[in-house]
Amino acid sequence: MMSGGSSVTASRETILDHEAEVRDLKATIAALRDALEQEQSVSARRVAQALLATDSEIAQLKNTVIALRETLEQAGRQKEQAVQAAVLATSQEIASLKAAVVELRDQMELMRQEKEAAVQAVVLRSHNEMTQLKELAAALRTQLDDRRAYTKEKT
Repeated sequence: MMSGGSSVTASRETILDHEAEVRDLKATIAALRDALEQEQSVSARRVAQALLATDSEIAQLKNTVIALRETLEQAGRQKEQAVQAAVLATSQEIASLKAAVVELRDQMELMRQEKEAAVQAVVLRSHNEMTQLKELAAALRTQLDDRRAYTKEKT
């Protein structure tokens, strides 16, 4: 068996071994703590960079949305203006066509009146000529009758 001195020495060695192991564990804990803090620092930087990139992307997307909304609104305004211009042009064309129709009706009415007047003038002229011809025929008949009567008296 072991003697008392050797058990003390064994206990001291065990204590020293435990103390060495505790020191090693403390050093390992310190090294792991440093590594963890370093990793947390790196992670925090990465998170901050990711947040910064995300914020930048969000800002770009917001600007893109604003630009697209403005473009869409401008396109809507341009479309509305085009529709209004087309309506105005159509209204002007309709008014112009109505005015042309009225003018053509007036011209047709004037031509009809002129035609009627021309027909009446021709009818009147023909009537006057017929009247003159009848009067001339009557006068010639009278002269002829007078000559016949004169020639009868002479014979």
